[in-house]
Amino acid sequence: MVKNYIFQKAGLFALASGLFFTSCSKDGGSAPEGGNMALEVTTVKDLNGFAKGHVCFSLEHNREVAESSPDWDIKISGTTISFGNGASGRLAEGIMASYKTAPESGYSTSGITGSGSYYINTLYNVPQHAILMKPGVLIIIKTGKGKFAKIEMISYYKGNPDVTTADFADIATRGEKWPKQHYTFNYVLQPNGTTKF
Repeated sequence: MVKNYIFQKAGLFALASGLFFTSCSKDGGSAPEGGNMALEVTTVKDLNGFAKGHVCFSLEHNREVAESSPDWDIKISGTTISFGNGASGRLAEGIMASYKTAPESGYSTSGITGSGSYYINTLYNVPQHAILMKPGVLIIIKTGKGKFAKIEMISYYKGNPDVTTADFADIATRGEKWPKQHYTFNYVLQPNGTTKF
């Protein structure tokens, strides 16, 4: 009887200890084995750069800001992506899901533009005179606060239309159905200042 009582008490103590340490581990927000916590992909849809001819965006605050704001990291004017408030950027080959480490060097404050950079101007190819995002190209940003981000540009047109359709290829109606300079993109910001995504 005494032995059973002792074993029961010992068993309850072990169970309680296990629950205590398990709950402490979860509350601590430990990273998955071998790396950082999974970082969230943020999607920005139809950011309007048409109304003013440009749009400024804060990656940290996930919102459009005034050009006079000290918070903007990127400004998109037509197809030109500029950097502000100490931010700099560069192009990199890769896709969002598998691009895990930002380069240490090669950043510039001069901006990114020109067909063949992160986009392609189709000119007389079908669909004619369209701005299409170049697959397998990311824009890597180092913010003025020393945080790294990766950006995947998705669409230049409002509503992110299917650019392979005959409807989109019709230049006469394209602008009415899908106004230009409404940017859709995905991005991941690493908040801890490391280059690891």
